[in-house]
Amino acid sequence: MMSGYFYKANSMMYRSRFKAYTAAMQNKLKEANNSGVFARIIAWIVLGMLLVVGIAVFVFMLLLSWLLIPIMIWRGKRRMAGFQNKAAQQQAEQQNAHQNQPQQGRVFDAEVINKSD
Repeated sequence: MMSGYFYKANSMMYRSRFKAYTAAMQNKLKEANNSGVFARIIAWIVLGMLLVVGIAVFVFMLLLSWLLIPIMIWRGKRRMAGFQNKAAQQQAEQQNAHQNQPQQGRVFDAEVINKSD
């Protein structure tokens, strides 16, 4: 029984603190709201300028990406073509080297199935 009473008293104390806190915050907001018109105009101008700068940076980055993405794709294709040409050249060199090797000295491993003289 005692714990229920303590909980009610404790919760009422917190409620009253919360009400006092909210009332104090509302008073501060009312005072800030009653500030001069000049301060409000300055705040709107600053926020507007920040918005314009943010949009300008966004548009610049968007245009930059539109310009750079095709260039990067073209460079990648050019590099891949170079790699393919190099691989084909190496393969051709290996085939030429293999064909130019002397035929003597080769050993074949095989199994004789039928030997008829």
